[in-house]
Amino acid sequence: MESAGEKARSSMEQESAYGDNEGNFDMATTDAASTQKARCPIEAEVGATFDEWAGDRSVYWNAERDAWIVTGYAEAARILEESDAFWRDIPQREGSSEFWGRHLLILEGRDHRRMHSLHMQLTGEAFSENIREKSHKICRDVILPLVKQGRAELVTDYTDVVVFLIGCDFVGYDIDASTMEKLLLQMQIRATWKEALHSGNGIPLESKIAQDGQAALKTMASILLPIIRDRREHPRDDLISALWRKGPSVFPDWNELDVLNTCWSSLDNETKPLLRGLLYTLCRDLELQAKLRRDPSLVAGFVEEGLRFLTPFRTIRRTVKKDVEIGGQKMRSGDSIYLITPLANRDEGRWKCPYEFDAERQQESTHFAFGFGPGYCVGRYVGRVEATEAVKTILAETSLFSLDPNGTEPRWHGEMYHSVTPVHAILRG
Repeated sequence: MESAGEKARSSMEQESAYGDNEGNFDMATTDAASTQKARCPIEAEVGATFDEWAGDRSVYWNAERDAWIVTGYAEAARILEESDAFWRDIPQREGSSEFWGRHLLILEGRDHRRMHSLHMQLTGEAFSENIREKSHKICRDVILPLVKQGRAELVTDYTDVVVFLIGCDFVGYDIDASTMEKLLLQMQIRATWKEALHSGNGIPLESKIAQDGQAALKTMASILLPIIRDRREHPRDDLISALWRKGPSVFPDWNELDVLNTCWSSLDNETKPLLRGLLYTLCRDLELQAKLRRDPSLVAGFVEEGLRFLTPFRTIRRTVKKDVEIGGQKMRSGDSIYLITPLANRDEGRWKCPYEFDAERQQESTHFAFGFGPGYCVGRYVGRVEATEAVKTILAETSLFSLDPNGTEPRWHGEMYHSVTPVHAILRG
């Protein structure tokens, strides 16, 4: 069976014209080649990162993982939709309650439906459009000093920072710059625990990563809870105040920890790994970068294709709740499932040339970058706005940005949240 990486490579070998990393393009091609769309240079390397998950069937048992691996689109859609037969395994993981509290990701049934509905009421499509202008301003404030200095590590200096700052702004965490820097550092420690908690079989609560993560949560709570308490008595036009108003409709005993835990995902979410991959892609594909700079209206489509192709939330875990047959395989209650979303998002019956990255692709099918069904990510509208504005802003404030040849080589990593780091870049104003 040909792997995803091999499919991308064999497809790319049919092309003859590529741009180098200095922005030079060989235009001396044949008439046939000149009519072909230039291929994105990240296709083969991204495809290779999930070759390990490809099997000879769309549903198969992996003894090493002690779990079912699901790569087919139709099978993945069914599992995500049928919450009575399949649901998240997060609540079963050691440390999940300490990490998440009474959060949407560990709720089930009526409580989950109510919390999901609350999120969509408060942070849906209209809300996301309302934060667009401020998101652009935040991105511009962050990128301008980086352009002035001429070099930056785009992950720690830009992508992760703007997602965090945009979240703090709409949540309502109005804190000074030094406190914000301290909070961002603690958030990075929490993120390390988050990845370890959700990967493989998880991580013991007594481990150093989990202990450091718990200490980080306590430090952040000491900073943020006074703001949350104050907003209960002195509401503003922000998410904290809205959660105080609406939260009791979910839980009558709604409290300050519920507000705190609900807001975590606004500061640390899938937009970070998505943006890392998008900017790395543009560092590698300078022709595409120039095209988006000339026509910013194409950026939203570029982000959407990035969601489908990169799929930073690469493994969705589920537990089988009752005996069921799917994809010709009999699953038993209690079995574990890995949904491999980037492979499902390469269904050849739903996308033309799905192993190609096409920034102008018309997305005629629903991809699973944000999940699907009852567990559909409540931050999908906010995430799209954040990513689009971050990309538009760096394009607008630079004439070109490319990988720094003297920087550490970028590496793709992460099981649940998949991204590329570091991305050392040269920025030209």
